[in-house]
Amino acid sequence: MNSSRERLTDNRRQAIAKEGMIPFTEELEHTKAYLEVEQARFAGQLFVEFDTQNTFFLIPPLTLQPIVENAIKHGLDPDLDPLYVSVLIRETEKENEIIVEDSGPGFVLPVDQEQYITIKNIRERLKMMCSGSLEIEPREASGTKVTIRIPVKNQKKETGCTP
Repeated sequence: MNSSRERLTDNRRQAIAKEGMIPFTEELEHTKAYLEVEQARFAGQLFVEFDTQNTFFLIPPLTLQPIVENAIKHGLDPDLDPLYVSVLIRETEKENEIIVEDSGPGFVLPVDQEQYITIKNIRERLKMMCSGSLEIEPREASGTKVTIRIPVKNQKKETGCTP
């Protein structure tokens, strides 16, 4: 677990130091490093599934990891059933979608969203850096669904990411 924690710290430092968009694969690696630590802490209580068929696009740094962290922070209760988190990446003609769903008790943003600084910051970075968006909605049964949309038109060919 110590090497996972060190890798997470290194990834976070690198992400903070970057000013522009980064390849999604870097953000995904950072998120997985965070999850290694959390799954060790909550063994048998936290299960994560990835469906990442499309990873060739750019994203503002520290976008996915804080969303997954919020899912765990607000969804995991050691006295209740285990928490299941899924991360789905899909590409449409117009955008790349990142969908994070959890099986927790659910989370609905109040009218006054100012207290949720992390979500506010991610929304602002997405809008400013790539004309992207972030939506939060309850799942039908229980839990929360967060959808991040990043328009394909803002991707750069020279980075090796989707045009």
